[in-house]
Amino acid sequence: MSLRIKNFFLLVMFVILASITSNILWESFSWRILPQILLIIIITFIGEHLVSSQGYYHYTKQDTNGPFLRNVPVWILFLWVFSIQASLLISLGLGMDIIHACIMSGWLASIFDFLLLEPFMSQMMELWRWTPVENGYFGFIPTRFNRFTAPLGNYITWLLFPLLANCFLGIMILLL
Repeated sequence: MSLRIKNFFLLVMFVILASITSNILWESFSWRILPQILLIIIITFIGEHLVSSQGYYHYTKQDTNGPFLRNVPVWILFLWVFSIQASLLISLGLGMDIIHACIMSGWLASIFDFLLLEPFMSQMMELWRWTPVENGYFGFIPTRFNRFTAPLGNYITWLLFPLLANCFLGIMILLL
């Protein structure tokens, strides 16, 4: 794969995935998803920039991370839009009402991060690195599994951010 294509692969992939989830949600909730998308992008950029600049983790400057906005790869913004909206769509697809779907979306996104994002994108692809902590972040997990974990705060963020962003959309749906 040429370097130019490799530089933008994740960005293009997550822009497409976020566009798909946004389009599906648009069919049901129309313009109400626009403030949610804007909220996700703004909070993601500020949060990722602030937390990564504190030294808890950093994004690697390798080619596959593509273009950066300050110290955050641009594709991360669209990863969050996709993850938050996809977790809501899955929950709604399971027949849940909007309130229960918002709650479930946080759990689904957190599980997605724990089982896929951290082991694959952080450990295998090395797109970001967590600051090492002796004996891993969870001392009670056997060492061979502990290498796949991030700080507990990461998983709490993956639980709460989708829940809150989707509740924001849910409130707009119920009130407007």
